[in-house]
Amino acid sequence: MTSRRELKNYAKQAMSGKYGILILAFVAVQALALISSMISSALFPGEETIEIVLSYAFTFILTLLINVVAAGMNYMYLNIARGKVYSLNDLFYFYRHHPDRVIVAGFFMAVLNLLTMLPYTIYSNANLPGEDASVEVLITWLYTGVVLMIVGMIVYQILVIPLEMTYYILADKPELKSTEAMKESLGMMHGNFGRYLMLKISFIPLMFLSVFTFYIALLWIFPYMAMTEVMFYRDLTGELKVQKEEEKRAARDYVNPMFDSHSQSEQPQEEQTHPQQFWRMPEEPVYYENEDEQNITDNTEMQNVQADMDDKKGQNDLAPKEEEEDNEPKPWDEYFDSLK
Repeated sequence: MTSRRELKNYAKQAMSGKYGILILAFVAVQALALISSMISSALFPGEETIEIVLSYAFTFILTLLINVVAAGMNYMYLNIARGKVYSLNDLFYFYRHHPDRVIVAGFFMAVLNLLTMLPYTIYSNANLPGEDASVEVLITWLYTGVVLMIVGMIVYQILVIPLEMTYYILADKPELKSTEAMKESLGMMHGNFGRYLMLKISFIPLMFLSVFTFYIALLWIFPYMAMTEVMFYRDLTGELKVQKEEEKRAARDYVNPMFDSHSQSEQPQEEQTHPQQFWRMPEEPVYYENEDEQNITDNTEMQNVQADMDDKKGQNDLAPKEEEEDNEPKPWDEYFDSLK
C-alpha cells in the first residue's frame, strides 16, 4: 500500500517536463464545458419552466459528449504515467473505441449528480428573491442555497467515489462493457474508500492557496490531482508495487563507474599479474619420518643460508678493488700533464 506522499511524488515525477501538454488538455476540456453552457444559455434564455427544463436537458446531453473527451484525458494521463507515447490526440481515444461505453457510465454518474443536486436546483429557482426583497431575505436565500449545494456535493462524492476507477478500467480493458467496468471499480475501491477520500481532501489547502494567485495555480493543481489519482489506480492494480521493486533492483545493481572493477574481474586469474607480489601463498607443511631426517634437513638449510651470506660478503669485498682499478694512471694522463 503506497502512502499519499509517495503517490504525489510519483505524480510529480511523471509530470516533470510535461506540464505544457497537461495544462493544455485540461484547458481544452474546461473550454468545451464552458462553450456548451454558453450555447445552452443562448438557445434557452427565458425564465419559463419549459425553457429551464430544455436548457438543463440540452446541457445534460452536451455534458455526456464532453465527458467522452474527459475520459480520453484520463487515457492520456495513464500513458504519461506508464512512460508510453502520448499526445493531445488521446483526448479523442474513446470516440474511436466504443464511445457508448463512456456515455453509459457517464449517464449513470450524471443522474447521480442530478439527484443529489436536485434540492439545491429546485430551491434556488423556486425561491428566487424579487427585486424588492430585503437584505435579510437575500442573505437567507443565499445561505440556504450554499448549504444545500455543499450537502449535495458531499453526498454526490460519497456515491461516486466507488465508481471513480471506471474510466481507467475502460481504457485498460476495451473488451469490458460499462456496467462491468463499474462493477470492477466497486470491487477495487472496496476497503480503499477512506484512502481515496483523504487523498482528495489533501488537495483542499492547495485550492485555498490558489486564491493568492488569482486562481491561476489551478491550471497546475487540477492536472496534479488527476495524475495523483492515476497513481492511486496504478497502486490498486499493483503496477506501482512492480515499479518500486524494479527501482530497488536497479539501485542495488548499480555500480559507480569510478569504482567499477568489472573489467579486471573478467580477466582470468592467471592473466592478472603484477610486477611485485605483495603476498605469498602459505607453504604446505613438510612431515618427516624421524628426528634425524629433520635435523639433516635443518643443517642443510643452515648451510645454504651461510653460503648465501658468504657470497654476498665476497661481492662486497670485490667492489673496492674495482674502484681501485679505475683509479690506475691512464696513458692519456701524461699528455694532459705535459700541457700543464
